[in-house]
Amino acid sequence: MQTSLPPKREFQDDWGTTSREGYEDRGAFRPQRSRRAESGSPFLRSMGSFCIVGGICWGVYLLTQNGFQPAILQQNHGPIAIIGIGALGSLLGKYLSI
Repeated sequence: MQTSLPPKREFQDDWGTTSREGYEDRGAFRPQRSRRAESGSPFLRSMGSFCIVGGICWGVYLLTQNGFQPAILQQNHGPIAIIGIGALGSLLGKYLSI
């Protein structure tokens, strides 16, 4: 049994007769896709994000406390460590489920 393709439709527009290849006319209704369960731990991801934002805020505070002094971050490694812990927590939260 051989199936036949529907005939190509020709459209008239400002540039003359053109054919719309690569497009599919779909109806207005599209069924919703089912949500995929996210892997990992949402708690670890949110705590990692919180640590990253907190470390950035702390670093900006230290930098702007007495004018812009980047050398202060070499003396105080706290914000960089918190950002690193947050990044590690976010990565672990993505792949580990607790």
